Amino acid sequence: MIAVGLAFGLVAGREELRPGRLALLAGLLACNQYAAGALNDAVDAPADAAAGRGKPIQAGWISRRATAVLAVAAGLASLGFGLALGPATFALAVVGLACAWTYDLWLKGTVASVLPFAVALPIVPLFGYGAAGRFPAVLWWAWPIGALLAVATHLADALPDVERDRATGVLGLATRLGVGRAAAVAAASYAAALLLALVSGLDAGDRPVILAGVALAAALGLAALPAGGSGPEGRRFAYRLLLAGMVVLAVGWAAAVRP
Repeated sequence: MIAVGLAFGLVAGREELRPGRLALLAGLLACNQYAAGALNDAVDAPADAAAGRGKPIQAGWISRRATAVLAVAAGLASLGFGLALGPATFALAVVGLACAWTYDLWLKGTVASVLPFAVALPIVPLFGYGAAGRFPAVLWWAWPIGALLAVATHLADALPDVERDRATGVLGLATRLGVGRAAAVAAASYAAALLLALVSGLDAGDRPVILAGVALAAALGLAALPAGGSGPEGRRFAYRLLLAGMVVLAVGWAAAVRP
């Protein structure tokens, strides 16, 4: 997410790059991501211990309390970076952090586990434009494309741990759907995102660039299909392929549309 946000920041500010604002953007993105991950680890510490996951808390490198404190500190820092970039970016930072912590604290084990991702992921490009101080109308396409990619990557991220999550009572959307149906929904969402990116890119952007970006993202998605059918490690590799495809699609779309 950090790479995608910074890529959009570079595209947004290409006519007048402002390194100071890009540094603030990097701080916002990094702190937001750390705040989400650290609180997630603190909340999940008992389940991770029961499942034998070798994370820092279980390895004794840091306490659960210290992890939670660092998560809160990082979250507040992300809001500070957002405020320094302006009121609009601050509001986006609040929404992004609220989505992350709502997932960590309440929605992870529910059928609504995907909703925070569907809301938060489309915000990432807007962070980049917030750093540049402008919000072109074509960015509205980022919402449906980003929401679909969020569904795909959330399910793909959860697939390697479906068996462990079921055993420990973490019943998120992927666990409830099961491996086969969750993989099918992830694939369909990813394909729909590619289609929307292609349609919007051909309509508003540089056609060869968007065709190349969509083609490469599609190739990564197709490569994830056989990998996802070979057990937890294969599913983990498939998730990485989808994540790479998402980054390629985002950068290709931004380079083609040049909003």
